[in-house]
Amino acid sequence: MRLLTATIVHECNVFLPLKADLEHFRNDQLIFDQDIIDFYTGAKTFVGGFIDKSKELGFDLIPTVYANASAFGVITKEAYDYVLNEILTRAEKAKDIDGVLLFTHGAGYTEEYPDMEGHYFRELRKVVGSEIPMVSTFDWHANHTEEWQKHLDIPVGNDTYPHIDSYERGLEGADLIVKMVNDEVKPTKAYVKAPLILSAQAQYTGRYPLTELFNLIHKLEEREKVLTITAAGGFPWCDVPEPWPTITVTTDDDPKLAENLANQLKDFIWDHRMDFLVKPMPITRAVETARTTEKGPIVLADIANNPGWGSAADGTALLAEMVKQKTKNAVLGAMWDRDRKAIDKAIEAGAGNQVTLTVGGKVDNLHGPPLEITGKVKLISDGKWLGKGPMGAGVSHENGYTVVIDIEGTLLILTENRVQITDLQLYRSLGIEPKDKQVLAVFSSVHYRAAHDPIAKRIIEVDTPGLSSPRLAGYPWRNLKRPIFPLDPETFDMVEWKSMNDP
Repeated sequence: MRLLTATIVHECNVFLPLKADLEHFRNDQLIFDQDIIDFYTGAKTFVGGFIDKSKELGFDLIPTVYANASAFGVITKEAYDYVLNEILTRAEKAKDIDGVLLFTHGAGYTEEYPDMEGHYFRELRKVVGSEIPMVSTFDWHANHTEEWQKHLDIPVGNDTYPHIDSYERGLEGADLIVKMVNDEVKPTKAYVKAPLILSAQAQYTGRYPLTELFNLIHKLEEREKVLTITAAGGFPWCDVPEPWPTITVTTDDDPKLAENLANQLKDFIWDHRMDFLVKPMPITRAVETARTTEKGPIVLADIANNPGWGSAADGTALLAEMVKQKTKNAVLGAMWDRDRKAIDKAIEAGAGNQVTLTVGGKVDNLHGPPLEITGKVKLISDGKWLGKGPMGAGVSHENGYTVVIDIEGTLLILTENRVQITDLQLYRSLGIEPKDKQVLAVFSSVHYRAAHDPIAKRIIEVDTPGLSSPRLAGYPWRNLKRPIFPLDPETFDMVEWKSMNDP
C-alpha cells in the first residue's frame, strides 16, 4: 500500500499588516520529500503519527511537501502557487498511489482564495482522481467548509487545545485511511455549524463547556458504526463568512446516524453559548496580583499578543506595567524584534553589560508603542533548542538570534523569529529555570498551558490590546456573516439560528 502525504499549515489573521510570502515559508518550514521523514521521525506530531503508523501497518508513505507559514497575514499569490505546484507536480509523478493522507491546518487564506484549503483539495483531486481515498488531519482552529466535504472522505481534527493530541490524531487518520483502502469501512459524513464565533480563551478545551462537549463526543465515538467525530472551534480572524464552530460526524455506511449525532452536538454548542464568554483581568491589577501573591510561578497570559493567532508578538503594554511596578524575579517572552535592531545592539554591547534598547511596537500601532528599556545583557543565544514538552516533543526549534535582558528583575526574552513559549525547554535553553520564577509572562492565548499548567500556582489571562484580543466587537469585520453571537445578541435568537441552518 502506497499513501501520498503533503502538508500545508497556515492560520491567517487578515488584520495583521504583513503577508506570508515565500521567504516567510522558507524561514518557518519548507521541506521536501525524504527530508520530511527524516525531520519528523520520532516527533510527537501529526506527521510523526503518520510515520509511526506506516511502520506499524507496513504501508509506504510517499512524502512530497511540508509547508508551514504558521500564523501570519494573508499568503501571497506567488507563495501559494509555488507550494501548490510543488505538491501537485510530485503527486502527478507518483505511481500506483492507493490513498492520500494529509495534514492541513484549516485556517488558510491567500490573496486569491479565502478558502485556501477548499481550492487545494479540489486541485489535488484533479490529479489523483475522485476514487482514491483522501483523509486529512486538522488543527482544532480549522474553518471547515462545504467545499472540503466534497473532496475529503474523512476529516480528523484535534480534540485538545493546547494541541497535545496531534500525534494520536495522526495515528488515527492513518489507521482510517488504511481501513478505507482495504475496503473495511465505507465513510458517510454529516457536517453542521453553530453560528457563533469563539475567542481563543473560549476554545480552551480544558475548561467548561468544552470539557463536557468532548466527554459527549468521546462517548458517542464508542457507538457502533461511528468511525470518528471531528469538532473544530474555528478561527474568526480569517474574517471569512462562517468561521464558526463545526461538527463533522463520520460513520460506517450510516448517513442518518451521522446526521442525528452531528445535530445533537451542534445543539449542545448553541445551548451553552453564554458559557463561552470570557473576562480577562485588567493589566494593572493582573501585574499587582502576580507580583504580590505569596508564592509563584504566577503566569500572566498576554492573550492579545499571541503569535499563534497571527499577532505580532511585540506588544509592550504588559512589559511597561511590569517595569512600572518594579516586578522582580520575573520573565516576559518571547518578544519579536522584527528589525533585529535591539538584538544587534545587545549583542554589540555584550553579555554582562548595560544597554538601552527600543523594543516592541515595530509591526503596527495595535499592541502598544515602542518602549525604551535599560537593562543588563544577561545572555546571548543562537536560539536553537529541542522540544521535550507535551506539545511536539522531539521537534527541533530555531528562534534565531535571541537575547535576554535583565530590566531590574524582569527578564525580557527578545527573539529574531516570532515564537510562542509552549515548552519549558525554551526557558531552560536560555539558562532560566521557570519553576523558580515568581512571574512568567507569555505572549500566548492557550498553548502555553500545556507546559505551564503543571508548574503554575495561578494563571491570569490579561486584558491587553492586540490582534488576538477576545474583545471581538472591536475588529473591522468585512466578510463575517451577521447576525452572529456574541456580536449581535439583541437580534439573535433560536428561531433565527434554526432558519439559518435548516436546508
